[in-house]
Amino acid sequence: METFVFPNTIKFGVGSVSALSEALAELGSERPLLVTDPGLIESGLISEFQSTTGLVGAMVFSEVDANPSERNVRAGVEAFRSGRCDGIVGIGGGSAIDAAKGIRLLVHHEGPLGDYGIREQGWSRMTQPMPEMIAIPTTAGTGSEVARGALLIEETKGAKIAVVGPRLFPSMSICDPELTLGMPNWLTAGTGMDALTHCVEEYLSPQFNPIIEGLALEGVRRASSSLLRAFQEGSDIAARSDMMVAAMLGGMGFAKGLGIVHSLSHAIGGLFGGHHGTLNAILLPACLEFNRESCLPKFRLLCQSAGIQVEEVDDQGCADAFIQYIVDLNTNLEMSLRLSELGASESDLDRLADYSMKDHCHLTNPKKPMLEDFRNLLKRHL
Repeated sequence: METFVFPNTIKFGVGSVSALSEALAELGSERPLLVTDPGLIESGLISEFQSTTGLVGAMVFSEVDANPSERNVRAGVEAFRSGRCDGIVGIGGGSAIDAAKGIRLLVHHEGPLGDYGIREQGWSRMTQPMPEMIAIPTTAGTGSEVARGALLIEETKGAKIAVVGPRLFPSMSICDPELTLGMPNWLTAGTGMDALTHCVEEYLSPQFNPIIEGLALEGVRRASSSLLRAFQEGSDIAARSDMMVAAMLGGMGFAKGLGIVHSLSHAIGGLFGGHHGTLNAILLPACLEFNRESCLPKFRLLCQSAGIQVEEVDDQGCADAFIQYIVDLNTNLEMSLRLSELGASESDLDRLADYSMKDHCHLTNPKKPMLEDFRNLLKRHL
């Protein structure tokens, strides 16, 4: 027997952020902590957001790194307590929303963050009440606003871990595409490829969940039709809306599992940094090639969802076409990165491969990877 859960309440649409005050009242929060990142503070978006939503006096916590850490979370917990807050609003990209989830967890839970990791079955330790939380994305990529987990760097090993549990679903999500209009091109590309990679890996996962398979293919369709448009014309609200939907669909599909792209990008991001979506983008073609024979018939529907004409093509041709499509999309989005640019060298490959192997995402990969497979894939991207 399988169990399918989609518990989020989502308010979606242009201008939907205006519903925040009503949503906070509905959840009984009068003193929310606004969790965001330094970039949104510097851009003025948070100040404008506070003015338009009536939260001018709310406490703001913005000590959130691009790859949020346990240190960030513990500082946020102190801010929550010192401000006598009674709820959390996570506004920003996946980093801010994931940090907000970590704060929400540790407000009333003891112990190191690592105790709550998915490989430790940490959800069983999430027994205490958690503050109500509203997630408001300002990017369209991670899907964290509708997901039951967070990616955070733990203090002990410096590794990126997934903290996952049904109680970490945000109480409510407010998804306003207008908030993504100010994204720079590189961030539109990186977050968009994150959303697309989520949907592709979820669809290819061998786990049985036909609901998510349909959602994932719809996410591929929307991202394929709108990501390049959003990149080339940032003010195209229809394209921005499509990408926000694609990101949500990818977030809803995490329960079906991801794959080796994410195991690799989690290891790289945890040890050397780098934008998560950009890492996913550059890793995706080689990982699809690694998996192709284990999920070959599935490439046809991926092609069709991406708008690639494959009526006269066999399954091998479909795989070739979709992998080349991702390569070309990366080129058009100006996505290029070598691991050496992040400071990694051949001497780091064994440690990176080991961290990739310890990551949970490859457990739902179509083809079981070995340690040497991870090392070879990493070496290709030095």
